[in-house]
Formats: sequence, structure tokens, C-alpha cells
Amino acid sequence: MTREKYRTTFARPWLIITTESFMSEHIKKVYSLYAWCYDSLFGRIFEHGRYTALHMMDVKSHESILEVGVGTGLSLPLYPKDVQVTGIDISHDMLAKAKRKVQHHRLSNVSLHNMDALTMSFPNSTFDKVIASHVITVVAEPSRALHEIMRVTKKGGEIFLLNYVGCNHPFVHHIEKFISPYRDKLGLGKHVDLHELLNKVGLSVLSERRVNFLDMCKLIHCKNISDNS
Repeated sequence: MTREKYRTTFARPWLIITTESFMSEHIKKVYSLYAWCYDSLFGRIFEHGRYTALHMMDVKSHESILEVGVGTGLSLPLYPKDVQVTGIDISHDMLAKAKRKVQHHRLSNVSLHNMDALTMSFPNSTFDKVIASHVITVVAEPSRALHEIMRVTKKGGEIFLLNYVGCNHPFVHHIEKFISPYRDKLGLGKHVDLHELLNKVGLSVLSERRVNFLDMCKLIHCKNISDNS
């Protein structure tokens, strides 16, 4: 086998696996550092988005909900007690904070799992509604994460994506452009064209709206039309 053919056949898959593993470990480390101050630092900033998302989700009695990137569990006490909520996160330290909230609020309807959004262990078509907050722009492979979310969502189920998209204010936009190269290293995500990504994976958008401070985030409501049987 020629050296060039070897590179094509073996090197690229190895590079993909290495990059994915590196990104996952990087995210774990960054959010381990954030865990102790996440609620006080981001709690109020993202509060509007959390409440708007819960209103948009319009959760019904006995529905099964999945929170991808549940973090410290800030939104868990907001759910009705008669729905089953499952939360996953890649960070042990963030989950530890979420577990304390579950105990403090006696949320017997909530279960938490340490899990990567790229490789979820749930069966196909498990959940009625799935929400991923500030996840898609952070993971190594956004399209793969979306495919996993679609896989575990029931056909006809609803998917909600909440992500930072930037501000329209000229001055703030200038600052964002300056710090953009550092966002990924800080665990704040990279620029992703969400609509292009949604078209690529076949998710239809039902509605969307700007939320949070200076309307810097976008909440997108989608319907899962894929057949996961």
C-alpha cells in the first residue's frame, strides 16, 4: 500500500476520532471550572431563555422530556411534577450541582445521566420532547448531535434548540467579532449557521424567537418527522 493511500484509508478516521475525543475532554475540563460559579454567572443572563423555552414547550401531563446539556439543572424545578424529565450532561461537576437541586426540590420525576450528546444510550423514539440548550454550538460534531437528538425523539415529537447566535447591535457585534476566536476555547461555542445545519439534517422549523440579554440567543422550535423505527 502506498503512503498516500495509507493516509487516505487510515489517517483521516483516526484524526476524526482524536479530534472528537479532544473536544469532549476539553468541554469537560472547561465546564468543570465553570460548575462552581455557573448559576451566579449565567443563571440570570440566561433566565429569560429558560422561561421562554418552557412556555414554548407547552409540556403536557405524562410527557417524557429530555434535556440535552442539563448543566447544573437550573430549569429542572420549572417542570410540572407529572412529567418525566431526563437530563444528560458530559460534565460530572455540572451534574453534581444538578443532583443537589433534584434532592433539594425533591424532584422524584427527574433522572440524571452522565452522557455525551454524540453517543446517547437511549433507545430510538424514547422522548416526546427534547430540548438542547447551548449545546449544538459547543459539541465537536453539531450534525451528529442533531441526528442523535432526532433518533431518540418520537416521530412527530418536538425538538427545541436554544443557542447563542450573536447580537445585532453594531457596537456589541464588533466586540463579538474580536473575541470570536476565543469563544470555543472558553467553552462558549463556535459560529454555526443553525438554519443551514437544520436543513442538512432534515429538521423543519415551526417557530423561532430571540431571547436573553440583548437578544443574543435564538430559541428554535422544530418538529421531528424522521421515522426511527
